[in-house]
Amino acid sequence: MGAIPHVLHGLARPIGLPEFLDALRATCVPRFPEANGHIHRLVGMAISGGVDSMALAYLCSKVRGYDPDFRICDNPVGSFRGFVVDHGLRQESTQEAEQVCQALRRMGFASRVFSINWSNEFGEGTDPKAMPNFESAARRARYRRLGRCCAHDRIATLLLGHHEDDQYETVLMRLLNGHRNRALRGMRRASAIPECDGIHGAYNSGWVDDQNIESPYITYKPSRVTQKHLMHELRDIIQTQLLEDAKGDESLANSWVADEVEHVDEYGYLAEEVKQVSLPMDLGLPPLPMEDAGVNIYRPLLGFGKDRLIATCLAHDVPWWEDRTNADPTLTTRNTLRHLARTEKLPLALLKPAVLRLSAKWEAKARAQDAEVDRWLKRTIIHEFEPHVGSVVVQFPDIAPAAQLRYQTSRRHLSRIAQKRVIAGSLVQRILALVSPDLLLPPLANLQNVISRLFSSLASPSGYQQRAPPKPFPIASVHFTPLEATPSSVATAVPANERTWYVSRLPYSSTAPLPQWWVPYWSSAKDHEKKLDKDGVPGIEPCNWSLWLSWHYYDGRYWIRLTHRLPYRVLVMPFLAEHAKDFRDSLGRDEAKRLNAILKRMAPGKVRWTLPAIYVEYLDIDDVAPLANYLEREGEGVENTPEDTAENRAAERRAGGPASPIVLSKMRLLALPTLDVKIPGLEKWLRYQVRYKRADRDTLHNAGTFSQGSFVAPVRLRKKAVVTATRVRKDGG
Repeated sequence: MGAIPHVLHGLARPIGLPEFLDALRATCVPRFPEANGHIHRLVGMAISGGVDSMALAYLCSKVRGYDPDFRICDNPVGSFRGFVVDHGLRQESTQEAEQVCQALRRMGFASRVFSINWSNEFGEGTDPKAMPNFESAARRARYRRLGRCCAHDRIATLLLGHHEDDQYETVLMRLLNGHRNRALRGMRRASAIPECDGIHGAYNSGWVDDQNIESPYITYKPSRVTQKHLMHELRDIIQTQLLEDAKGDESLANSWVADEVEHVDEYGYLAEEVKQVSLPMDLGLPPLPMEDAGVNIYRPLLGFGKDRLIATCLAHDVPWWEDRTNADPTLTTRNTLRHLARTEKLPLALLKPAVLRLSAKWEAKARAQDAEVDRWLKRTIIHEFEPHVGSVVVQFPDIAPAAQLRYQTSRRHLSRIAQKRVIAGSLVQRILALVSPDLLLPPLANLQNVISRLFSSLASPSGYQQRAPPKPFPIASVHFTPLEATPSSVATAVPANERTWYVSRLPYSSTAPLPQWWVPYWSSAKDHEKKLDKDGVPGIEPCNWSLWLSWHYYDGRYWIRLTHRLPYRVLVMPFLAEHAKDFRDSLGRDEAKRLNAILKRMAPGKVRWTLPAIYVEYLDIDDVAPLANYLEREGEGVENTPEDTAENRAAERRAGGPASPIVLSKMRLLALPTLDVKIPGLEKWLRYQVRYKRADRDTLHNAGTFSQGSFVAPVRLRKKAVVTATRVRKDGG
């Protein structure tokens, strides 16, 4: 084992630096095009020591020498950092990993070896070689280790060395496994890092922290030159407006009144529930931050064959290492296919050129479908998106196919309906992504009944719109509730597929465990001492605050973290009905009325019981003192000795739960963090921060509003509204 000796590859030519830079520009496109990122940022490289990753490292080592301000994604490159993951499955793997690090250091990179702890990832005593899904388990462990490293170093871009031959093997495996359609695109050139769910800073998160620092990597502040141009343009606009006002031009005011009237005329049929949700009310709710960003992986070598990577390493004396397990055709499916492609004579349709053409075909088709979904998204109306409760009110457009013409065959017409159903399903997926707690959205094959419910014109082959009243239904842990149109005279004239839907978190099942997050027990009895306050009344001297706990991804919707100095364990779980009355009674009168107003407007019905809540056991806020023999009670089985307590805390940190059970009836509700409602005086003992998960900003930005999309009033209604508004102004003046 060791570096591969030089062999002749006369037919392949090395990858030139201009080629590689063009591939980087095409692959690493900005994630925030409107931003003005000017701070140089670290870029990560996942290096395995193979010829692909070593060629990637060499080419990256020449980038800043060519252009010190070369941009990758949203920022100029500050430097590259190599991450070498040691799986520890071979005796020589650790030594090889160190040799790879030394080779990277000779290229000028900072690098480090990271080992995988299989016990922490999959449980004590796990033997990775005995796992039936060994390849998938190793992939998950590797990506999670890389995700943690990138999050720690605030790296948002991770380069991988996958190449054209890897793409061929991936598509071929998916073909043999029965995958079709979009799955045949193969590996994406750019995507979010997989397998890192729940890791803050890696999994679709880190945006808020970046914006809170003094010099964020992603900034929307315009440059000085842009500010100067904006000031000149604004000055011209103000001067023009002042001249128009001086001439007595009232067109602007009239158009404003007309818009108000046309909204009433055009949307008077909307359900009262929608009006209640959409009406602005001062409920004292601060904006809930929404996460974004995270780590993305990029594959700039996906367009280059392995022979060119070998030629690159040979031309520049770059060493690489081969893992002998990759040559064992009995170990993994990929190894078997690689062996067959090299040694057997496959049909032309399964050879590399044909398979790559198939991948390119489906990639082009997927891009065309995404563009079509974007067009229909602009006609989809999002009335109200509430991250505080994780709900959205949406009105889908009419995606009815064109009527079948006389010269068209029925087969062609059915094909068009099938294409429209694919577009409708993709549109539903984008709406589901806003509120669904599921890690993976349902595929299009599982959305066929949903498409028929939401788009009645696509429900039957003939395209006939069924007028059956819509009914609520669940999908992907989300509940769709129809909001009937009103008044009834208008409802009959509105196509059924344009009715408005209230989409919210599906209420928790009584047979499934509730989502819970146990916070470690930080304080002990000796941390609290009886002391006299300034009035001479005995009180409790609180202990020091704990460190801010790591961010916890609760219920697939909210990022929550907290710090406290309570002598009891804290629990985050859903808002339970049996604690609602006591919680309201503990609030002041005004705060209780505010809570009722918030729940009535934003969390009607069972939606409120899906909100996260913070509980604590055995707490009297006026006398916060630990109970005698705490954690020694019958049925809990944990002695409160210093040694046992330390082990108990360590076990809780590792397992994310308590070492002993807690009776929920003895818990006290302290706060509803997403609504910013808490018992008085809680900030002296517990503080929390909460953020909503990543909601696709393009979906929220491109979706229609009351002034665009399918809700725009017809011309005749706008003219009528203008005339009516003018008469009202004259009669009133």
